[in-house]
Amino acid sequence: MALSNAERQRRHRERQKQKLAVAAPDLGTQYENVGADLRNKLYALVDDENARRERYVTGKPVAKTDFRRVILDIALNENRSGIADAARMVLIQALCMGESSEKEIIEARRQKHAHLEQTTEKRPREQVAPLAHYLRVPNFG
Repeated sequence: MALSNAERQRRHRERQKQKLAVAAPDLGTQYENVGADLRNKLYALVDDENARRERYVTGKPVAKTDFRRVILDIALNENRSGIADAARMVLIQALCMGESSEKEIIEARRQKHAHLEQTTEKRPREQVAPLAHYLRVPNFG
């Protein structure tokens, strides 16, 4: 009896799942471990920054860096916490999973900023168009 193409593909997917289960028996736990490791690195970064601030401030209450502030800085592309760039590097290295070195990441950032500067220099400063969400569209309905 001949199998349909869909049945062959289904069986192939099942075999692939079985092979993956043998090769990485607890993939969910591995993801949890990576997430926990990343969180621990970021907390260590925040703790080191707070310890550094406490060493240099005398007599005044110390403004401690909060983990939530660091996450907001990363999301908003700001650096109010003072360690957002280091935290971004930790996240980028985790996302690269060893495929890119820190030197390659820094070089890619430098190239990106150079490209952005070139494109802004080519655009004349006088011709500023309004943002799309500020344009009013007539309602004919």
